[in-house]
Amino acid sequence: MSDFEKKSKAPMIATIVLAVAALLAVAAAVVLITMKNSSSGSNDSGAGNGNFQPTQELYVECEYAAHDLVSQSYEVMRLFVFDGLAYQTEPYGNEPEDGLYTVNVDETSKYTKLEEIEDLVKSVYTAEAAEEVLHNIDGNGLSVYQKRNVLVEATYDSEPESDESRPMYVEEEVLGISADFKPDSSKKALWANTTIIVTPKSETSCNLKICLGGIGEGADLSSVSEDKMVEVEMIKAADGWRLTEFVC
Repeated sequence: MSDFEKKSKAPMIATIVLAVAALLAVAAAVVLITMKNSSSGSNDSGAGNGNFQPTQELYVECEYAAHDLVSQSYEVMRLFVFDGLAYQTEPYGNEPEDGLYTVNVDETSKYTKLEEIEDLVKSVYTAEAAEEVLHNIDGNGLSVYQKRNVLVEATYDSEPESDESRPMYVEEEVLGISADFKPDSSKKALWANTTIIVTPKSETSCNLKICLGGIGEGADLSSVSEDKMVEVEMIKAADGWRLTEFVC
């Protein structure tokens, strides 16, 4: 490990509990460690410049942003990989003709519309990465959540006139989940407890090393196996910090 990546005493080590409003309540713990640049140099903001000297304010800003984004990305993983949302089965156990099940919003009241899920994803990832999550999560063009049109029994405020006919059913737009979605919880426990090494690279770019399963304070990063170490970039856009890619 280079001098540039030696850990200093973390100015903030935070533990968070992520509330999950779906089939299971899951706790996700995020520990933050700041990787400070020990080399001297100017305050050049060029990404990857070893002479860049972040201010303490930037360290704190990156720590808070990393804390929030990794917590929210865990929720995205829960929705799109680990669990998915509960749904209603089709009559007689049939496969849905349109390839979508209706999400059971009574069990998942946190998400009742597609726009709510889209807003969550777009608040965590850059536009390009968010598009991949929403419409290509499996690499084969899968959109896990979509709008679905279903027929529901019509209700009326008044009795019809004797010669007036009214339809018994009307079409309604609901939140649907793809029948092709297959939950994979193999890494869920690892992502529920993570340690993040935060290394600001410029005023608008920060490297995150995420140790799945977490590590003890003062532990040697070289002891973490490659399959439990994930690296991702966080950049600052006009609307705040975002992760540049979906990793799981």
